[in-house]
Amino acid sequence: MTPRSFSHIALSVRDFDRSLHFYRDLLGFEVAQEIPELGATGYEDGISKRKNRKYRVAVLRYGKKSTAPYGMGEDATVIALVAPLGPPPTGTGIKVDQIGISHFGVWVKGLDAVCADLKSKGVKFATPPHSGAKTEAGTFYTAFVEDPDGILIQLDEMIPA
Repeated sequence: MTPRSFSHIALSVRDFDRSLHFYRDLLGFEVAQEIPELGATGYEDGISKRKNRKYRVAVLRYGKKSTAPYGMGEDATVIALVAPLGPPPTGTGIKVDQIGISHFGVWVKGLDAVCADLKSKGVKFATPPHSGAKTEAGTFYTAFVEDPDGILIQLDEMIPA
């Protein structure tokens, strides 16, 4: 296998509307499609802790739109918000010293201004903007925020040398 890029990241969320507001209104992702009820097709049982589970889903994208479903493509960042219907989901977002996907990163321009805007809107920061690494190409500048469920999101900017 030769991976080319991620097709999407799916995030299980506790409160669909709160998470949709965060990713759409605060981080700037566009809603490609909202699915009020998904499930009962059979494959969900293989990827769910509870059997016969139904979900509310929003597919969010940012970047170059394609003609593929949901505007997905190798040049687009796609996040699927998945909220179980019925009993609430279990668990919490994890940190980088725990097993599992601890965070995902998003490239931004003007990290300081982005962080100031998010902070003014009440977004919780796990780490403030800081230099992550310095290379010949420039400085990798980064910060970590938490979504409403505590999922870590790394905001990254490459500042040329």
